[in-house]
Amino acid sequence: MRNASSVLALLVALLALAALGGAGFAARERPEISWLEAGAVIPIVALLALFALSLAGRGRALHQRSLGRAGGEGVARTARGLGLLALLLTLTAALALGVFAVLASTDGLTRTPW
Repeated sequence: MRNASSVLALLVALLALAALGGAGFAARERPEISWLEAGAVIPIVALLALFALSLAGRGRALHQRSLGRAGGEGVARTARGLGLLALLLTLTAALALGVFAVLASTDGLTRTPW
């Protein structure tokens, strides 16, 4: 496969999903890590997701420019889907963390209810 952008996009998208999942797992399993501290990974995951989307677009453009000889269209499409999923999960996590921060500051909620 000569389309390195597609493969790199897939790896970056998987890294973004793994970082978000790892932060959630660490906050849940380690008592010394709070959800707000684990939320520090959200901007990094958002940047990784945007980078994966950019690389996937490059990979698809290379595939089209080379009239399919470069290959990697399916990989770029998969990377784009995973990048979008990572971006949507990041936005959802940021919204949930924002709601948690408001509840913690106004209602005295100091622990997660789950």
